Amino acid sequence: MNRMTKDKRNILIITGRYLPGYKDGGPVRSIKNLVDYLGDQYNFKILTCDRDHGDPEAYPNVKIHDWNKVGNAQVYYVPPKGFTRSTIKKLASQVDLVYVCGCFSDYAINTLLLKRLGLIKKPVFVAAMGLFSPMEFRLKYKKKKLFTTLFNMTGMFKNIYWSATSEMEVKEISEQVRTFNNFVIAEDLPRRVEDTLIDKVKTEGNLKVVWISRIAPKKNLIGAIEVLKRVRSHIEFTIYGPIHEPKYWEACQAELQQLPPNVKWTYAGNVDSEQVVETLREHHVFLFPTLGENYGHVIQEALSAGCYTLLSDQTPWQDLSQYGAGKVFRVDDIQGFVDEIERYAQLDHEQFSRRTKDVIAYVMNNNKLKVSHTGYHHIFGRGVVQ
Repeated sequence: MNRMTKDKRNILIITGRYLPGYKDGGPVRSIKNLVDYLGDQYNFKILTCDRDHGDPEAYPNVKIHDWNKVGNAQVYYVPPKGFTRSTIKKLASQVDLVYVCGCFSDYAINTLLLKRLGLIKKPVFVAAMGLFSPMEFRLKYKKKKLFTTLFNMTGMFKNIYWSATSEMEVKEISEQVRTFNNFVIAEDLPRRVEDTLIDKVKTEGNLKVVWISRIAPKKNLIGAIEVLKRVRSHIEFTIYGPIHEPKYWEACQAELQQLPPNVKWTYAGNVDSEQVVETLREHHVFLFPTLGENYGHVIQEALSAGCYTLLSDQTPWQDLSQYGAGKVFRVDDIQGFVDEIERYAQLDHEQFSRRTKDVIAYVMNNNKLKVSHTGYHHIFGRGVVQ
């Protein structure tokens, strides 16, 4: 492929999944939002897998080992074992900077190795992607600890930069990785949404509660079910999301069968990524006692749909109560979640409509701030030299 327009910096993003995939949730949305907002300022070239999580077949109608125009980016699809060092080296030679998502996958290891050997001459940034949060790092701990120990010993992290979403994530990375004051903080960018009036109908004593995410232990669907077991108001509980861990879903189903008669539940399956906000507009409250999010795209999407949002304290969204957009509780504060759901269920339509306007006002202001102060310009436009 010919070198792109010279007045824009060329950025190679290496990631496990991208569009039209959706099953990996947040990572795909993070890169999609980045491209949507900054694609007119940088030439984004994305190296990714040719199929979605767990799918045996490649996406239809995409060229493999070649470039495809997808939105504001050029995307190079390869089979699952196609993230070879030769491919990465070739594509890295065509750009000004390499941005790799995560550090434990085969494509990340190959990129780090090439950089360590001096075969990638351009700056390399590694996006932590929440992998070092205590809850996340605990999953597959032995494997991750082995990797970080070996990488530290061999200097694999020495000549790279880290992209972190917060000072907290910088601290979490530093606890596991030998660092060299080589961090740039860039918060994830929000989904683009229109500031439109959302008119929902609600009756006193009734509430539509929604949970949406990958069905896996970290997202804590079981915690949400435990909350609803104690609620006495009339609840319609809808669950959306791909089943990443079937055994965990079996455990969730067993707990769902124990919900009281006043709570009616439905598993509504997957939602197309572009339809998430529209789908969530049918619901009143987003209940998400997650065990950890470095950003939480579903949180921003639920707020954008006018859903009053109840979160654990394991996300960056800590100021919901200050703006009337929701509440934040400790993961183990089941009664706190219960009391807030009961209180919100008793709102009449007029009270509920005022609160919905508060939610929308909060998220729209939050979106503007994140975009105007994005740290990605410091990563992609800083012209670092190594």
